[in-house]
Amino acid sequence: MARAVKDNRPFLDQNGSELACTYAALILHDDKQDIDANKINKLLKAANVKVEPFWAKVFEKALKSRNISDLLVGGGAPAPAAQTTATPAQAAAPAAKVEEKKPAKVEEPEEDVDMGGLFD
Repeated sequence: MARAVKDNRPFLDQNGSELACTYAALILHDDKQDIDANKINKLLKAANVKVEPFWAKVFEKALKSRNISDLLVGGGAPAPAAQTTATPAQAAAPAAKVEEKKPAKVEEPEEDVDMGGLFD
């Protein structure tokens, strides 16, 4: 009869857990597999890494609806949201605005101002 072997490895700290799950998610992405908690846990177990059980679920939820390639290329910053609705006035306005020409400033020569001997 086989006995279950107790896992005595300590859990990684928060930074180590995040890093391990990040690497696992990148490996899954590189292998073109869906990122889910079970696959992350399998990779971590194969790598002999022990993290708190909730970390894999957190990464699954965070990355499930995201395009990992966009995160890698864009540095994680979300793309600016495009304006989807336009008011009737905006729709009627031309796409390119013509800048109003301002009259050029004419530089006037500086005049000597008497400061009452302050800087003499």
